[in-house]
Amino acid sequence: MCKSYETKMAECIHPFVKFVSRKVNKIRWQQSQKQALECADTFVTGSWDDEDNKICLWYLGTQRSPQYDEGGGLEPTLKCEMTHSGDVTGLEFIEPDVIVASSSTGSVTMYKHHTASQTLGIQYKWQSLHRHGNHSCPCTCLAVRDKTIVTSGEDGRLVILNAEQKSPHRIIENADSSTINNIVFLKHTEVITVNSSGQLKTFDLRSNSDAPSQTLSVSGELTSLHCVDKHPGQPHIVATGSHDGVLGIWDLRQEASPVSLLEAHNGPMWEVKFHKTNSNHLFTCSEDGAVWHWDASLVGSSHMVQTQFTGTGAGSGGANFSLNPSFQFGGSENVNKWLCSDNKKMEINSLIDDNILPVNSVDIESQTLICGTDSESLITIRLPTLR
Repeated sequence: MCKSYETKMAECIHPFVKFVSRKVNKIRWQQSQKQALECADTFVTGSWDDEDNKICLWYLGTQRSPQYDEGGGLEPTLKCEMTHSGDVTGLEFIEPDVIVASSSTGSVTMYKHHTASQTLGIQYKWQSLHRHGNHSCPCTCLAVRDKTIVTSGEDGRLVILNAEQKSPHRIIENADSSTINNIVFLKHTEVITVNSSGQLKTFDLRSNSDAPSQTLSVSGELTSLHCVDKHPGQPHIVATGSHDGVLGIWDLRQEASPVSLLEAHNGPMWEVKFHKTNSNHLFTCSEDGAVWHWDASLVGSSHMVQTQFTGTGAGSGGANFSLNPSFQFGGSENVNKWLCSDNKKMEINSLIDDNILPVNSVDIESQTLICGTDSESLITIRLPTLR
């Protein structure tokens, strides 16, 4: 008898925990070379809540192996590291060998990976980009697209940088009256932000106006939104995570509230990530110590699906889903699965068992999920082939 996809998921997920002696606040895969067929095998981490925080570059040697290696094949190896001033609040690769990090000091630093010597060096540092009056305040997030870096912070400013210029290209002084918690590029010249007042705002970087081109919010709610990610193929679809652990799915073409709100984690949701090449899959992490895999691959299909929550992670006991245990999906195949009215019937898997301390950051590349935690550890998870 053939095993179901859900059974294969449960049997194949074996998290590998690597203790690194510092809390990890951000974790990101290296950009894959555009011409390369292989998946990335390098990632970067940034720490927080330490006197001397670190930017660390890691190598995952078996990244291209299709099988999980119980002998330790998922254990990352440290390539190099460098001290970072302040907590790392944002972290991205701008090129395969260039990393940009934002800081609680209000600055942004660009690091160069010197492959010959396997060292990290500072290429440039933009000081005091965010401030209240004459005092610096934390830069809370950043986003990159080609050579453009956009940062924001507790001051509600948007600062647009060019990686090849020392002075900011543009500053939107009053982008928001609240703290901006996360930012992503929707298009080459358009970004979306989420703030502590529960709002999404889009900004056209070509516009002469500092006002957002669109503002959306949950009706009647003032719950802070902590994270946002865009659908990799349809940028008008975005997912958000809130302070009360709710996953929101939004259609930016509609001047209205979210398409759906899914009660999820037992604590603030710190990051949400769509799979880069398989948009039916989404991953979230939370203050409650849980990492969840949201599988929408069968939403909207004509198959009879048994909705179930698998895994025994910290979030599995307290989640509140209004789910029908058996549902006949219908509807047009042309409708994106995340916008389907039946998207609450998707399958949700808890990927980490018995984890208590917060998981702050996740990123997915091919079949490998990487997680940064407050338990001073990295967690790598090899997933089975995603349907």
